[in-house]
Amino acid sequence: MRTLLIHADRFQYSLRDKTKMAEEWPASEGTNSFAEVLVAFTTVEGRDKDAVGIAHEAADQIAEVAGRVDAERIVVYPYAHLSGDLADPDQAVTVLKELEKQLQEKGLEVHRAAFGWYKSFDISCKGHPLSELSREIVVSPEDMRAAMGEGTYSVMTPDGTISDVEEYSSKDDDFGIVVSKEALKIDLGARKEPEYFRLCRKFGISWERMSDSGHMRWEPKAALIFDLISDYSLIAARGTGIPIYLMKGTNMFNLQEPAVREHADLFGDRLYSVEEGKKRFILRYAACHQQFAIMRDWTISYRQMPFGAFEVADSYRLEQSGECQLLFRVRRLNMPDLHIVCRDTEEAYDWFKKVHDRVMNEAKKLGIEYEMLINIAGQKSFEDNRAFIESLVREMERPALLHFYPEGINYYWTINIEYMMIDEGKRPREIGTVQIDIGNSRRFGITYADEQGGKQYPIILHTAIIGTIERYLYMIFDAAIKKEQSGGRGALPVWMNPEQVRILTVSERHLERAKDIMSSLQENGIRVGLDDRVETVGKKVREAKQDWVSYALVVGDRELESDRLKVYDRGENKDIEMALGQLIDRIRGETKGYPNRPMYFPSNLSKRIV
Repeated sequence: MRTLLIHADRFQYSLRDKTKMAEEWPASEGTNSFAEVLVAFTTVEGRDKDAVGIAHEAADQIAEVAGRVDAERIVVYPYAHLSGDLADPDQAVTVLKELEKQLQEKGLEVHRAAFGWYKSFDISCKGHPLSELSREIVVSPEDMRAAMGEGTYSVMTPDGTISDVEEYSSKDDDFGIVVSKEALKIDLGARKEPEYFRLCRKFGISWERMSDSGHMRWEPKAALIFDLISDYSLIAARGTGIPIYLMKGTNMFNLQEPAVREHADLFGDRLYSVEEGKKRFILRYAACHQQFAIMRDWTISYRQMPFGAFEVADSYRLEQSGECQLLFRVRRLNMPDLHIVCRDTEEAYDWFKKVHDRVMNEAKKLGIEYEMLINIAGQKSFEDNRAFIESLVREMERPALLHFYPEGINYYWTINIEYMMIDEGKRPREIGTVQIDIGNSRRFGITYADEQGGKQYPIILHTAIIGTIERYLYMIFDAAIKKEQSGGRGALPVWMNPEQVRILTVSERHLERAKDIMSSLQENGIRVGLDDRVETVGKKVREAKQDWVSYALVVGDRELESDRLKVYDRGENKDIEMALGQLIDRIRGETKGYPNRPMYFPSNLSKRIV
């Protein structure tokens, strides 16, 4: 909202003609005249979605000025010329009426002029130093939450009992860590460099120094890992059973578009923005903008529902530069965003449960048990969804942390679950998410035709089943580090290892046999490296282990005379004797159901840039 406040000796206005958005107004009030008045020329902007909040802040500021100039009479005068970003007429009238009401509650005499009329006016400004003042009034959801509190936390046990968080804060288990950090805000304090940074360096992941803070670069091994995870995120999404439409589009959206502005206001101040002339664009922070912009142009029938929309979306969040951390907290992230469009609440519950199961199972594949932080948009949302929430906690057979957001904020969602792992540093880390969205179909104008041909607004589920590409890899690295700390060998899953097999030659005369083995493996879609350098076998073996190759085998005189191979298996940390066909079958079994890509760098180590 923007206001121009003029302290006047007199102010008179007359209604002339209606515009198409004019509110009804009594003819007897067509002309009004006031003496000793503070006139508040007021523009309601597109971002002013919280009518009560913005009116409350505006009333405080107008009343403060009225007190300073000793004015007891206020005219709230709608004025569309203080901003280029105007609220829609209905919202503007709602805000203006609320402003009138809140000023009256402060004991002021208030008159509100009609909205949507052409008017003539005459004003005589007093001319003292405080007689002309302008104000820009902004109230974000974060501001409202700060004023109203950050909400409350409770614990739900598998039998549905609600308990105080203090009962769990002293427990030295994963759930106790979540409660301490999230609910009680216990600071873990400064720590040494995280262990996984070592793996980032090993595979070529670092900050790009020629870009903004929080932007990463991926060297060839890392780029291959990235693309394999991206491919797998679609497999995981399809694993829910939902029919999926793949989409692509832009990452930049115009803030003059009301739906974009409204959605951006909900996100707060972590927005990347770009200005071009008088236009301001935001860089998207998830795939929502593009997917919803496409879906609102579709003609959707109940017969085609439910369905999913998917994109691995490059997304941008202006995190504090000092808080950026490789893979975990970055300014450019890649979100495998799946939106499931449902007809009603029951259908949304059904697919929420399927997504929930898939999220939990993806973590279990890595030996991880997620803890659940269930965010709830107020007490009413909890009562409306309690039975469903209880069913999820009961099935998990462990307690879950409930976060009740403050009442009075117009949330677009009802339930939002964050799935948290506990990393090797004993820190809770959000990876997967799923939420029920009841607001964005209206905001973006997404509708479907029901059985009677009527227009309905769908419920939309938001989920990133494996989390962002970056955080999924964070979880992989963390699992490997924990394995090392327990006495084993850290290893990547075979399907995502940039180099699944490395063949090590003893001397040049063993090279042809090594090339034959490499060809057989490559024909079966296996990524193979050939260490053809003139180095000792000991050094080659040592470097293969340092590079975390899944399988390494030496080709010497024995292998020239026999089909049997001595293969080092990193996952089991031991040598295994097997035939080449057995090795192929073994790798096929370990990579079944996962994506495959060729190597992004030369197979021959003699050709690789170090």
